[in-house]
Amino acid sequence: MIIDVRCRFTGGKSADYYREQLKNSGRLPLIKSLEEGTEESFFKEIEDAGVTTAVSASGFNPGAKLGKYNFADRTTINDDLAEIQKRNPVRFIACGGIDVSNTFHQSLEEIRRCYFELGIRVFGIEPGRAPGCLPSDPCLDEVYKLIQELNCTVIIQTSGLKGGTYLDYANPHHIEVVAHKFPYLRIICAHGCYPFVREAMVIAMRRDTIWLSPEGYLWHLGHEDWMRAINKNFEGFSNKFLFGTAFPLTPIKAFVENFMNLPFKEEVLPKLLYKNAIQALNLEDNELFVKIYQL
Repeated sequence: MIIDVRCRFTGGKSADYYREQLKNSGRLPLIKSLEEGTEESFFKEIEDAGVTTAVSASGFNPGAKLGKYNFADRTTINDDLAEIQKRNPVRFIACGGIDVSNTFHQSLEEIRRCYFELGIRVFGIEPGRAPGCLPSDPCLDEVYKLIQELNCTVIIQTSGLKGGTYLDYANPHHIEVVAHKFPYLRIICAHGCYPFVREAMVIAMRRDTIWLSPEGYLWHLGHEDWMRAINKNFEGFSNKFLFGTAFPLTPIKAFVENFMNLPFKEEVLPKLLYKNAIQALNLEDNELFVKIYQL
């Protein structure tokens, strides 16, 4: 059983951002469900890879030019994700994309709408792209405060390579500032604050409310540190790692196979694959998840 905390839906207009990226790189044929663009093909592709639950953190915010990278707007429709979640309980978790630059919508109003009208309990933000600030910028305080008040989880894009104007955007210090200011806010660091690997691990050890999802960066610089920290369980770190693929930007079946071939201690795998995500996403009291995941 696997909960993939970064597994974006590949159907309809909501996947145009990813479809265009892969088309430009010549890798679109590698992702069959993205080519077909249907709900059925999405679930077939992820289930063939062994993924039980997909958390579709697809994003909704203006694009940006960051270093040599030029990113288009993300325009995933939260209503569409919510409908898929309703049709596919347990198999799909909608992550509400929130534009904290208030360009496409008013962020606080959209959070409330997603929560009260759409049943969304997880939210994703990319402040380094729009409005172009650090994750700890005070302009985001009202967003964090509201998500905390609603007892929801926030996924923050924390990549140093593609997250913000400068590399320091990914410094885990900014995440720890947020965690200190909002002590009950559950925070998932998408991309694991790469390349600040050791620092990210230590703040996750220090703070009960921070989890790390490095996705493909698990194999980049710092790979040995990830493996050692998990298998040695430094300060309980094996409880703070979340499995994520960043699908559809990478073929999901190959990712899962490569992950399972890593020399993890057998006893930590259930934590990495789904138990930690259950806690990070506050699903411990959800009857459906309790039953399926035998909690």
